[in-house]
Amino acid sequence: MKKYILLALTGILLFTSCDDFLDRTPKSDLAPENYFRDKKDMTYWNAGIYSAFASALNEKLMYWSEVRSDNCDHTGYVNSVYYMNALTSERGEYNWQDLYSCIGRCNVAIKYYPNIPSILESEYGPYIAQAYAMRALMYFYIIRVWGDAPLTTTVWDGELSSMELPRTSVAEIKSQILSDIENAIKHFSSDGSDRFYLTKAAAYALKTDVHMWFQEYQEAIDASDYFIGNNSFEWVADETAYKKIFTDPAGSKESIFSMWWSYSLTGKAHGWPKTMGASNTNNSWRMSQKVYNELLTRLRRGDAVGNDWGYDARLWCNVDTVKLYYSSSRNPISNASWTDPNWGTNKCVKFSGIDPNRQYDSANKVYKSQDYVYSSTDAEFSFPIYRYADVMLLRAEALNKMERKEEAIDIVLAVRKRVGYNGGIPFTTTKEDLENEILLERQLEFFAEGKRWFDLMRTDKLKEVMEPVYQERQVMMGETPTAFDMNRAYGPIYYKEFEANAALRGHQNPPYSE
Repeated sequence: MKKYILLALTGILLFTSCDDFLDRTPKSDLAPENYFRDKKDMTYWNAGIYSAFASALNEKLMYWSEVRSDNCDHTGYVNSVYYMNALTSERGEYNWQDLYSCIGRCNVAIKYYPNIPSILESEYGPYIAQAYAMRALMYFYIIRVWGDAPLTTTVWDGELSSMELPRTSVAEIKSQILSDIENAIKHFSSDGSDRFYLTKAAAYALKTDVHMWFQEYQEAIDASDYFIGNNSFEWVADETAYKKIFTDPAGSKESIFSMWWSYSLTGKAHGWPKTMGASNTNNSWRMSQKVYNELLTRLRRGDAVGNDWGYDARLWCNVDTVKLYYSSSRNPISNASWTDPNWGTNKCVKFSGIDPNRQYDSANKVYKSQDYVYSSTDAEFSFPIYRYADVMLLRAEALNKMERKEEAIDIVLAVRKRVGYNGGIPFTTTKEDLENEILLERQLEFFAEGKRWFDLMRTDKLKEVMEPVYQERQVMMGETPTAFDMNRAYGPIYYKEFEANAALRGHQNPPYSE
């Protein structure tokens, strides 16, 4: 995949423009029907799909989910509209153009791959399967961020009148998503082992996620059954192997599908480091005190009656605790560490190669480990879209809903055990309490992976969790606390979309303006 991205698809981009949200350009001699002549062209086009996918998420995923939630606090380098949930339609992070650009490329693939001269279905099958799965994934992000949205599954016919598409209902887009997933599964001949491409396993992970979004619990269990007894996926053994889920997904049996990215090739301006850290930029957001305190609690061995719960490695696998320790004059990390001035810009190192056992060389401002020297600019990472723990914790939620509590608890305990934490869950816990326990585990497990806001939305806990958070922030800002506006669960449609697509006018998500 890496070498395909580096090709940059120069020829393809001549007729694949991003001038408007549907990625449409007039027909020409370089139109898709004239482009696909052999399998090589199909391979390059798929690389273009993945390139568009990376552009579609970039830093935007952090703004759609992570920084809006109780996962993050600002560092002083941030616009307060996210901190106060005061989004407006001028926010460029809510431009859906790149998502539709990716969808447009998928539409081309789905239409033209089967028509390549002399190609066999067995040859184009895995490629068209990826196009179906990617289109489903893009639309799934769209309905979670905006709700109703334009739906297009065809290649533009060149007529200007067909550029104006109204919003389609979530229910209809859901049907398209599930149809695309089934088509993807049908065309995948085998599991596939590459964690940087969509595979049959990724399609089943997506299917599980979609059913959970619509609270279809038995269907989610059925979809996640694909991973039960599947030897390609299993829990990692310890915290060292846990770290490799992010630094070496190709070698981890917990990885399902990751977005590949390179600091050395793409540079520090990539969206994730700007937002959360892992480069020499001033990161805008940091781990919230709530998440920090919970992980810190799990660093303390045992409880009041002598149970040994071990250590939860996810604190130092998420944030640079070594830097915090040295910057704080080697004071033990405690609850007070979060308020230390050095914590404000402490970076998330989840996706970097930083070794938690390294030592700090203050003269050279680097961290030394036995095999490598890591500087603050080290930011090579592979961003996980789906991984084993994600599917299994979704499955645990569904099992709990379907009165299969013991199986759900077993999953939560397995998630904890592999990172060194053995804190138990009483089998007498209620269904509601267990759901909250699972959601907390997802919050700790998927910090900085763009899932928290969506988790709160689909479980109908957004107001319950976020209202006190925003009210506390309002008080801090000298404002009168107000009730959480559930209309702001969805984001605003970017204002320029109303200029490009007349059929959208008058249909902005309330309370945002056009």
